Amino acid sequence: MNSLDRFARAILGALLISFSPIGINASGNDVIGWFFAIFGIANIFSAITSWCFMYSLVGLTSLSSKEEDSDDQSFELDFKSIRKKALVGFGTVSILISAFFIGESYESGKATVQGMELQQLHHHTALIINEIEKRLNQEDLQVIDLVNTLSTITQEHFINDTKMFIAIEQANNNWVFDAKNIDQASQQNILEALKSHISNEPDHLMSPNIEHDFFHSIDSVEDYYYAINDKQYAITHHNFLAQKTSPIQIYVGELSLSSAHLIDSIISRMLISSVVVIWIALWGAVAVAFFIWKHVEGSNRRAIKAANTDSQTGLLNERALREIFSNDLTIQPSREYTVYAAKFRNLSQILATNSSIILTQVLQRLATRLKQEVDPECILGRLNDSTFVIITPVAKANCVNRFKQLINETQHLDNFQFSLEPTEVELSYPTDVSDFENLISSVSTLIYHANQQRLPYLRYQQHLIQNSQKVSQYSAALKTAIEEKQFELFLQPKVDMRTGDIVGAEALIRWNHPEDGLLSPYHFLDLVEQSNIRSSFALFVVNEVCRMALALQSAGYQLPLSLNLNGYDVFDPNVITTLEKVSKELLVQKHLMLEIELTESETALDVDHIATQLDYISNLGFAIALDDFGTGMSSFSYSHALPINTIKIDRSFVLNINDSDQSHIPIKAILFLAENYGYSVVVEGVETQQQVNILIELGCTVCQGYFYSKPITFDEFVTCLPDLH
Repeated sequence: MNSLDRFARAILGALLISFSPIGINASGNDVIGWFFAIFGIANIFSAITSWCFMYSLVGLTSLSSKEEDSDDQSFELDFKSIRKKALVGFGTVSILISAFFIGESYESGKATVQGMELQQLHHHTALIINEIEKRLNQEDLQVIDLVNTLSTITQEHFINDTKMFIAIEQANNNWVFDAKNIDQASQQNILEALKSHISNEPDHLMSPNIEHDFFHSIDSVEDYYYAINDKQYAITHHNFLAQKTSPIQIYVGELSLSSAHLIDSIISRMLISSVVVIWIALWGAVAVAFFIWKHVEGSNRRAIKAANTDSQTGLLNERALREIFSNDLTIQPSREYTVYAAKFRNLSQILATNSSIILTQVLQRLATRLKQEVDPECILGRLNDSTFVIITPVAKANCVNRFKQLINETQHLDNFQFSLEPTEVELSYPTDVSDFENLISSVSTLIYHANQQRLPYLRYQQHLIQNSQKVSQYSAALKTAIEEKQFELFLQPKVDMRTGDIVGAEALIRWNHPEDGLLSPYHFLDLVEQSNIRSSFALFVVNEVCRMALALQSAGYQLPLSLNLNGYDVFDPNVITTLEKVSKELLVQKHLMLEIELTESETALDVDHIATQLDYISNLGFAIALDDFGTGMSSFSYSHALPINTIKIDRSFVLNINDSDQSHIPIKAILFLAENYGYSVVVEGVETQQQVNILIELGCTVCQGYFYSKPITFDEFVTCLPDLH
């Protein structure tokens, strides 16, 4: 029951109670009125307890908000359960309706009988008055014997079993009373009631003055019935004034048979009818329960099947696999399983050259063959990221082999042939992963690393999963790191190998992670470049290097500092604007080198565009250096097209340098190119004295590396500089 349902039931209940005898009694103090009261209370109760009676009619219960939000819930209708609830629901409704109609029938029958009794009493009163009037006109009131007269009238004009009475109140408050078939005690009680109560309300008693329409002034039939000594009497009166007498009041009453008659007749018949109705309702409930079970359960099973099946291939989807792993009877934790997954790299290419219908048909045919040719004990499925997966006991190795064979086959459709190019990964459950969530996460991570390394197959490796989890954590924390200034620039000195003097420095970024300590760019730089904080990150680097350069200038040092930006940063308007601002703040021209790591793919796409942008940056007063020179096959082909001032020889050329002339050839070639193009040269990654000696012999002058200094803080860097005073 939702909030709107509860609110509506509460309002309806309050309205029904207000109209009932408990409230303003607008519905009357009868069966309908009290039915309103009971039904109103029931509605308020259901609103407060969130219980809806109608739910029992279909055998379903309302779901809590928590259950409604769950993607994993499913249910099956049980015929016995729904039959029980339908019997309760229909039985209760039929009993309530029967009780309502019995009550209404009783009230209606009672009113009809009472009306007939009053009409009969009216005729009797008219007869009695005519008889008394006739005798009074013949004799004086003092002469006439009213007692005998009344006795004569009751004996002559009423049938023997009629229980009735006649009473006359004279002007002097004397009463004359006669009764037929009424015991003495009851007669005395009736007379006392007439004297004490009824005679004081003559206006409420019916007058027989109008012969044929005596109900025209009656507001309620109940006003003419009085309970005397636990018996109901219908009483009427007449103000009589004869020619020879003073006014008298004549009362005529009869014992009402309406209650006894209804109880003996109408109620007994209605009870029999109600039993029949309830019996029919209960059988109807069973029929409805069967109908609901037959049709709703069928629809429910179809819905569950659709929810658990991949719409494109007909294999089990991720939701179904999750339920299988949560069921210890299907996947037993004590048993070892092989999980083999494959993601097809060629799907986007197939989709680009064919319609989606073709792709769907190819995957459907493959899924059909897998289901037909793989052992039914093995579980086949398709994850949400379109990865095919098979889960099989270790003993069923043939299932995995057949799965691998089928996914690697060329797929045929009509006159077309398609190669799906699967990336395959394998892991064990529960040895490698202990639950389904870790399983799908590990599969996704392994496929990602396999694609990164261009591997067609990759077995589970724990360090890959752990690194991936760390990467995910770092990615989520990047924005906070920028906001809380957790990044810091370190400086690695550039040294003249001939003299040992510091001639500059390169600014290298580090992350002061609150949990993992100081992190190098290896852990986060790729994440930054793929995130939305790339621009903010580049601005931080530019501004921080500018601050350091100004601080060095203020201290009297004219040392060039270099910073690293990537190919995307040089096209960022925010970065360019900041560089323009920095150029104005730093008055000395070409005191700062801007090092841009241009990958082979970036430069090959639009070298002219990059060259134009670097020309603009160079004109702002910045020197341009090409980092990691010689590692890309296209470096030699595009370097001359860029406005480069410095090339930095990658550490990979220095790492294996020795006394053999062959190891010197790459560095000699780079130095020859730099000399002819007019580039200055910086060697990276120098770590030993031998390397320093060889590089000096080859003609190199400036280097940086751990042999001289690791990256250090700005304050530590300043202490390494010579004292100018």
